[in-house]
Amino acid sequence: MLKGELEEYLNKTMIQVEGGKFMMGEDKKEHEVVLDDFLINKYPVTQELYERVMRKNPSYFKGKERPVERVDWYDTIEFCNKLSDQMNIETYYDINKEKQDPNNESEFDSKKWLVEINKNSKGYRLLTEVEWDYAVIGGQKWKEDHFEYAGGNILNEVGWYRENSHRETKAVGLKVPNQLGLFDMSGNVDEWCWDWYRDYKEDAQKNPRGVESGDSRVVRGGSWSSGYEVSRVAVRDGLNPTGKLISIGFRISMAV
Repeated sequence: MLKGELEEYLNKTMIQVEGGKFMMGEDKKEHEVVLDDFLINKYPVTQELYERVMRKNPSYFKGKERPVERVDWYDTIEFCNKLSDQMNIETYYDINKEKQDPNNESEFDSKKWLVEINKNSKGYRLLTEVEWDYAVIGGQKWKEDHFEYAGGNILNEVGWYRENSHRETKAVGLKVPNQLGLFDMSGNVDEWCWDWYRDYKEDAQKNPRGVESGDSRVVRGGSWSSGYEVSRVAVRDGLNPTGKLISIGFRISMAV
C-alpha cells in the first residue's frame, strides 16, 4: 500500500458520526453522556494497514484483510502516532518511554509508559469507551433501534463468534454492518479503547475519557472465541495494557 493508496483507503473508510446525547450503561448504572461529532473507521485495523504503517505484522492468523491481533495497548498508541506522521498530521499522543505513568496501578505492566493527550491535535487515536459504546449501538439511530448486537439481534448475521468462526479471525467487512455502516463491532476481534477499566462515572458528562487511573485498559466487542453473552453491545472488559492476545485488535478514530 503506497502513500497515495493509504490516503485513498482512509478517505473511503473513515466515517463521520454525528454526536449528541445518549444513555450509556445498563439498568441502574445508566447515565447521560454528551458527545461531539467524531470520525471512526468502518473496520478494525487490518494486517495490511498495520504492516504498511509499522513495517511488521505480529498477527497469529495471517491475512492482509484480517484484523491485526497480538498487539498490546501501547502498540496501538504508537500505530496511531506513526499513521498521523505519515499523513502529515500532528500526533495525538505524547509518549514518554522513560517516565512511568503515576496513574498506572498494574503489577504486571512491564512498560508503564507515560502517555498523554495532545488535545489540540486531530491526529489518529483510539476511541474512548464512550465513543465506542455510542458507535456500536448506532449513534443517534439507537433511538429507533435497540439491538442486542452491533447491527441486529442475530449474532450469526452480524459477527464472527465461537459458533461460526472456525476458531479464527476472518477478513473484515463480511458480515452485516450496524446502522452507521460499521463492520465487525460484535465479534472477530475485541478492540482496545483509550480508557482505564473501572466502573463508569454515573454523573452526566461531556466527551468523557474515563477514570484517571487503573490497572487495565478497556476492551470491547467480543471476538471469534466469544459466546453470545460476551458479544452483546453492552458487555465490557479490561486487560493489562501489555497483554497481546490473538483475539484482540483495535479500531482508529479522530476528531472532525
